[in-house]
Amino acid sequence: MKPLNIPREYDSSEKLKKISRVLVTGVAGFMGSHLAERFISDGVEVVGIDNFSCGFMENLENLVKKKEFHLVKGDIRKIADLQRSMKEVEGVLHFAAQSSVPKSAENPLEDFEVNVRGTLNVLECARKLDVGVVIFASSSTVYGVTEVLPTDENQPILPISNYGASKAAAEAFCASYSALYDIKTANLRYYNIYGPRSRRGVMFDLLEKLRKNWRELEVLGDGKQTKDYLYISDAVDATMLIIEKGRLKGEAYNVGYGRNFSVSEIVEEILKITGLAGKTKIRYTGKSWPGDVPVTLADISKLKSLGFRPKVSLGDGLRKFIDWYEKTYGCVGAK
Repeated sequence: MKPLNIPREYDSSEKLKKISRVLVTGVAGFMGSHLAERFISDGVEVVGIDNFSCGFMENLENLVKKKEFHLVKGDIRKIADLQRSMKEVEGVLHFAAQSSVPKSAENPLEDFEVNVRGTLNVLECARKLDVGVVIFASSSTVYGVTEVLPTDENQPILPISNYGASKAAAEAFCASYSALYDIKTANLRYYNIYGPRSRRGVMFDLLEKLRKNWRELEVLGDGKQTKDYLYISDAVDATMLIIEKGRLKGEAYNVGYGRNFSVSEIVEEILKITGLAGKTKIRYTGKSWPGDVPVTLADISKLKSLGFRPKVSLGDGLRKFIDWYEKTYGCVGAK
């Protein structure tokens, strides 16, 4: 198998450590499953752990028959599950999470247990089992509402949701474990990642509503919310680039497109692609959900310095997403 190159020392010599086996937590989720597929296609053996609380077995249909993939049904809140899944791995991609902002408002203790204590469990097991690399899936929600747009990684962390707070706390532990125990960590602040297998967020919500009633579409908010959206293949490319070329010393990296789009633009694009433009009545509620950040825009200069450039436009990404959605859930609109 082709080993993955992970920077070992950050000096002019650019020494590399070869990694051939990784653990992906939350492997049955949207991003976890895509990352696992990329690692295996690159010749890296993957162990995946998931408790299937929000992951889907069908996300793993391209993986389960491969001899390079090993699935562990377990929970990151249980040390024993992590220990048995982390044996003989050289790196961890930590993507298991409670990922709903509204749910974090309803049940902050569960959000803490999964996102903070679960991350601490991952780091502690990595320390005790001498696993050298932990890449953490953080979120742009750690910034909260900021007037600095585009937002760079040096901006203050002032989350307005429990979800964002839990990600910020987990980031701090990744940084401290890097400093104290020399574990190579990076905090990847993903913006709005979308694409096949994504079953939450504004795009999925809009498609669900249109499938049930294409004549009238209820849209949360006023349509003026503008956010940074990045297609899944670009997000995976960015992740792999950070692992191979980034500085893994508790560093934060924004992972986004570097441009934002309004909800109204997304609605119009979806209606155009599905053939519903001019046929569907749009009704804006004027209210969003607790903890929602109305405007986001990533400064991806740091990511670009590693060589990253997004490849998939919003229109092309939405077409691919809608194609997957209709094959999975049925046609959207009057077809």
